[in-house]
Amino acid sequence: MSAISNDRPETFKPFIRVLFKLALPIAVQNFLNASMALIDTLMIGQLNETAIAAVGIANQFVFIFIVVQYGIHSGVSVFTAQYWGRKEYEKLKKLIGISLLGGSFISLFFTMAAVVFPEYLMGLFSRDGEVVRLGAGYLRTVGISFVVTAIAYAYMSNLRSIGVVRIPMYACTIAVFMNIFLNWIFIFGNLGCPPLGVGGAALATCISKSLEGLLLVSLVFYNKYPIAAGFKEMLDVDFLFVKQILTTCWPVFFNELMWVIGISFYNLVYARIGTDAIAAVNIVSSIENFVLIPFFGLFHAGAIMVGNSIGAGRRDAAYNYGKYLLRMQFLMAILAGGLMILSRDLVLGFYKVSDAAYMNAYHLMAVAGIALCVKITNFTNVVCVLRGGGDTRFAFWVDLSGVWFIGVPMSFLGAFYFHLPVYWVMAMVVSEEIYKLGIGIRRFRSRKWIRDLVAEN
Repeated sequence: MSAISNDRPETFKPFIRVLFKLALPIAVQNFLNASMALIDTLMIGQLNETAIAAVGIANQFVFIFIVVQYGIHSGVSVFTAQYWGRKEYEKLKKLIGISLLGGSFISLFFTMAAVVFPEYLMGLFSRDGEVVRLGAGYLRTVGISFVVTAIAYAYMSNLRSIGVVRIPMYACTIAVFMNIFLNWIFIFGNLGCPPLGVGGAALATCISKSLEGLLLVSLVFYNKYPIAAGFKEMLDVDFLFVKQILTTCWPVFFNELMWVIGISFYNLVYARIGTDAIAAVNIVSSIENFVLIPFFGLFHAGAIMVGNSIGAGRRDAAYNYGKYLLRMQFLMAILAGGLMILSRDLVLGFYKVSDAAYMNAYHLMAVAGIALCVKITNFTNVVCVLRGGGDTRFAFWVDLSGVWFIGVPMSFLGAFYFHLPVYWVMAMVVSEEIYKLGIGIRRFRSRKWIRDLVAEN
């Protein structure tokens, strides 16, 4: 019987200790990334709302790239966590090889799209010629760093699955401060550099992301972690092993792909409402990402512990971990949502935008704050618990159906049929989260999500 097979709070003390030991460095890394995004928005916001809209729309494509990479590497890292829990370390080198190969291959397509036809990509979201021009230049520069970013995500994800969370944090810390410093130089024209505006922000991002990837790889091999493998070790895989990985990973990959395309449709709708609407959405998104920092640390740490427990044969522990995570995250989300709503005047006062953009952002923050507890519960359940437990196909279907059968139709209906303001359109989109909550919690209680993938294959 597991040491935490009942629900008495004192039995969770070892779990909480390990959880926060893993979650804190991940949360710090997310804090740094969110800070970089927020500071980028604030710096670019000193130019004008057209610049905010251009960079925000361009970053929708970057966001798709990052989420697809997350889908590839988090799928592989489910196996990494379980093999680590079973102490089968020789398999980890093969897994990092699959992760690197898949991530790098996909990144080439994104780089080609960003460099060759960024105007077309921007034109999907905005009819404003200046927004398209600025965003295309930004995207063309940032796209150069995609391959290095994919390599960084592969190592970061697999390191986290074996409990090494500080190394990614160190690399991210250096990259973030480098990005802020380079933004100061390139955007505004300091230290003898001409002011480059949006183009300067793109150059700073490209350099800092490339630096982060190179640092991370160097630290992995310097410290000789189990995933520090040569080409021969990484490619020493047989067909059955690859098939085993792909069978479980494809739902994760397509889950993230279809989910992020759906989110991009939301932003397409918001952008077509008006430049002030998409500028407000971009502002609130950066603020929301900042609010989510502690949650994402716990998401990743919880998924690692669930996967390690299942790999070690501790099924009751995995279920109780999931239950505790859901309760804790829900209560934290209520508090965070309330703070988000109460701080609207203070936070939005930092942005130099039109009155229309300000009021849109003001109401959007209220919608985001109210919906946060449901959104966080779904993310904890679907991404952290169900997927961490190996139930990747159900996670795929619940996300796919929620976004495409409810969220996307609601966004089009609200914007183009009822002609509602952007904040009411976003409120209609939130209905997908209510749907996912109902069927997701039922799946959790059934325990069907607890799958020992290593033992099954």
